[in-house]
Amino acid sequence: MRLSKAPLDKLLGLEVYISSTEGIGGTIKHTYEDFIVEEISEDGIVCSVSDKPEFAEGSGDYTWFVLVKRGLDTLAAIRKVARHFRISSKLFSAAGLKDARAVTAQLVCVEGLSPDELLSFSDERGKVKILVAFKRPYKLLPGMLYGNHFRVTIRGIELSVGEVDERISKILDEIREAGGVPAYYGYQRFGTIRPITHIVGRYVVRREFEKAILTLLTEIFPHESERAKEARKYLKDTMDFKGALELFPKTLHHERAVMYYLIKHPNDFFGAFRSLPLTVRRLFIGAFQAYLFNKVLSERIKNGLPIDKAVVGDIVAVLSRRGYSIRVKGVFRANESNVEKLNEFIERGDAALALNIFGYDTILCEGVPGEIERKVLRSEGVSIKDFRVKHMPEVSSRGTLRMASFRPENFKITDISSDELIKNKLKIGLEFTLRKGLYATVLLRELMKPVDVYKAGL
Repeated sequence: MRLSKAPLDKLLGLEVYISSTEGIGGTIKHTYEDFIVEEISEDGIVCSVSDKPEFAEGSGDYTWFVLVKRGLDTLAAIRKVARHFRISSKLFSAAGLKDARAVTAQLVCVEGLSPDELLSFSDERGKVKILVAFKRPYKLLPGMLYGNHFRVTIRGIELSVGEVDERISKILDEIREAGGVPAYYGYQRFGTIRPITHIVGRYVVRREFEKAILTLLTEIFPHESERAKEARKYLKDTMDFKGALELFPKTLHHERAVMYYLIKHPNDFFGAFRSLPLTVRRLFIGAFQAYLFNKVLSERIKNGLPIDKAVVGDIVAVLSRRGYSIRVKGVFRANESNVEKLNEFIERGDAALALNIFGYDTILCEGVPGEIERKVLRSEGVSIKDFRVKHMPEVSSRGTLRMASFRPENFKITDISSDELIKNKLKIGLEFTLRKGLYATVLLRELMKPVDVYKAGL
């Protein structure tokens, strides 16, 4: 175990590494091709960015297709396809959202277009391609995937080949001995340029709507544009929403929507928050829940508790496997009489240690795990019942569970050599597979251990 020195890690609750060996440093996403993500379907088919995957022909009302994109997020790529066919982007759905600063391939579904029509799509700028299309009788829904295969290049490493190889080997050994990588929520869940989603969410859960809105509007971070910084500072100093509206960049849609509302309804900060789209409001609550999960997991590691085995008071999820599909079929609470048997299930791969994602239906753990949960909740000034937002029930959350750790599948080093883009430095190529809901950046931070997360590209 090693404490993180990165200020952003502290802010987001990722307070420790499971490994203690010094990281290799370097940066990712120097080019889009340095971060390749290929979605794996529920039946184990890899959506390659270059080769046409072999999906069986089918029938039905929905057309599924493999969308390959470069330098765009999933929703922007879908909008581009929708505009080409002059239909609403709301007719499309995807199993997951993929990174914008990358080359990615994933399954997308649409109703009302044939496979042949979709395959006629072309993008002049080459940012979006459609490789294969086929019919299915049902809609593709969020979460309908096994996971993602990653091909990552870390550049600008200031070590020798031997040092890189030795450090990576030691870190991987430590991860194996610890039972895996902590299943933190990664930086994408909060944002690296302006990581305030969880802070806004905390204020909403605490019913402090004025603080939530002013955090959204006026909190300044170093990597924002100068124009955005100036606009936020002006608003913070003057509270002149009308004047600030002239200064805020047009790209800051949510901030501008909130200011429009406050110009018409002065001091109605509750209404201003409710003027945001429901998906955005839920995003803030979800980010706060993710932050609390990260804090609890960090405290667990600092307290010397295992992340792959249960102790008295823990939650153990019993798993059901069918092909590439993994489901939770039951949950047990570990006590003195069953903890050994539950750990036998975990050892066989039939169960996994789970931690609470807090919501109003959460039953807190007992024993030391429960003490950690209560300590974290107290430190944030919230309780379980606060996640039922009485006057805004649509953002209330029941809570759920998340596995405490993960092991990357099929991890391999594909290359350690001179970096052709950064002189006198090394690069390393990595390949690995992660199940859905897990973050490649959480594994990469263990290997790199950057102090400046933004500069490292994470």
